[in-house]
Amino acid sequence: MKHSMKLFAVATFALLLATPALIAQNMPITPEVSILPVTEPLDVGGTVLQPGTYLIQIIQAADGRNRVQVWNQDRSKVYATVLTVPHQLKPGEEIPSTTFVFYPANEKHPRALRTWFAANPPGDHGHDLVYPEGRAKLFAVETKSNVVSYPDTATVTETETPTLSVVTPEATVETYTYTPPPAPAPMVSSTETETKTETTTDNMPSTASSIPAFALLGLMSIAAAVAIRFARA
Repeated sequence: MKHSMKLFAVATFALLLATPALIAQNMPITPEVSILPVTEPLDVGGTVLQPGTYLIQIIQAADGRNRVQVWNQDRSKVYATVLTVPHQLKPGEEIPSTTFVFYPANEKHPRALRTWFAANPPGDHGHDLVYPEGRAKLFAVETKSNVVSYPDTATVTETETPTLSVVTPEATVETYTYTPPPAPAPMVSSTETETKTETTTDNMPSTASSIPAFALLGLMSIAAAVAIRFARA
């Protein structure tokens, strides 16, 4: 029994030492992903989802445009691959507290996903879903807003991007052009300006706190001491 306890203590100590390295090596880059609960038929970029629980995530494309993929919960099946464009905030518009914004349903069509605001970083902007031109015209007229679209005959894949257009509330089709909003100018006081001129520009600011690292080292030290004590007993 005593020999078994020693082996357990040594194994625990070795595992504690290896855990941080294992985490660093195997930690994936987390994409924007949200749980998409569907309680009634939902149109997502032209694919109608039936009631259930899905995962929605962003995948990056080589052409620079984002695509949304909708999966089942265990990621064994992809239900839809949908093109998106960045949601451009209108004057006075704020990021909503809800994750999803919808186009309303009517007698002929179910409601449709309009914008997704991911909770995971960056999370400070939305993704407007792009719809086939026929559906986009209905949305534009009903909501009295511009809707980005692609030709009804085109297909969205992970490698091909159809030409995008904008459908206006008058159901006319125009060329789509995305213009990023200008970055807000930082507010700098005169005192801060004088201070900044005295500092060097090649020093990078600290972007993370060392407190979590010290806390982890402390816990590891305590666990190691306990393990060594068991091994010597």
